[in-house]
Amino acid sequence: MRLHARRSTRRSSRRAAAAVLATLLATSALVACSAEGDDDGPVLRVGVQKDGIRSVLTASGQLDDLPYEIEWSEFAAGPPIIEAAAADQIDVAWVGAAPPIFGAASGADFKIVAAVSEQDKKQDSILVPKGSDVSSVKELKGKKVAVAKGTSGHGHLLMALEANGLSLDDIEPQYLAPADGQAAFQSGAVDAWAIWDPFVTQAVMENDAVDLTVDQPETDPYLQFEIASGAALEDDETRDQISDFLERVREAFLWAQDHPEEFGKGWAKESGLPEEVLVEVANKKLTDVGPVRGEHVELIQTLADKFTDSGEIPEKVDIAAIVEPGLIE
Repeated sequence: MRLHARRSTRRSSRRAAAAVLATLLATSALVACSAEGDDDGPVLRVGVQKDGIRSVLTASGQLDDLPYEIEWSEFAAGPPIIEAAAADQIDVAWVGAAPPIFGAASGADFKIVAAVSEQDKKQDSILVPKGSDVSSVKELKGKKVAVAKGTSGHGHLLMALEANGLSLDDIEPQYLAPADGQAAFQSGAVDAWAIWDPFVTQAVMENDAVDLTVDQPETDPYLQFEIASGAALEDDETRDQISDFLERVREAFLWAQDHPEEFGKGWAKESGLPEEVLVEVANKKLTDVGPVRGEHVELIQTLADKFTDSGEIPEKVDIAAIVEPGLIE
């Protein structure tokens, strides 16, 4: 049963939630939180990364005449986004393939509400520096590899190692947030870095990094998802706002397919990353947003089972059980 009293309580506490979130997740890579508008109006709390969501929504006009205010919270990666959703500190956010798996394994209160698919089916890479003596995934044995734990990069690393006869036990994983992984990679403190775009394109363009898995697309868990907090989905008003927001994201990325340069330039201003890098990424990343289908669940269930079999999560998770249909058609 959804309670109307709860709706007014959630609306009046949005600003306080931002302060609580900063305290709860300071160690989980929360970067910033901002909002504008009337304190008494409806608010949708949206988690983002350096993913261009704000810029593509803005440039495409999808933020014009919103019937609610958006309160943005920026994170370094997907796992702390899942934590924030489970703590009812954000309502909706975009994450990669692996964070929902780790979230489900920990019993976090959230649901997958939409699927995000890049048409090139390429999101993650395993990079080595220019001039490295490592020229294949098999040669990573015994090497230090930077990766953010519980992210799509972690999933890609696991799948790529398995496809090449290795496991995580055969390497020395260095579990680092993206910025720390980037610093370790550039300084030579690690031998390789498992990471996603736009960091991949930036490393290749600026540092001549080499992608070991460019010809192994089958090891890339390219699917991404929009997730929502369980509490948000129990509130009628917030649920409707999430549904509206998902449609706006879908329309924004349809617009981006025809306006990649404009998207990339806006993304650069939003993120602080180089414009030439993000224009390049925008040109090659054609993104579809829609309902979660059976094939999506099957693909991510396969990845989840690999995490279980490798001992990265303690027990099997059921991906179908964390999907909430009906928010986007």
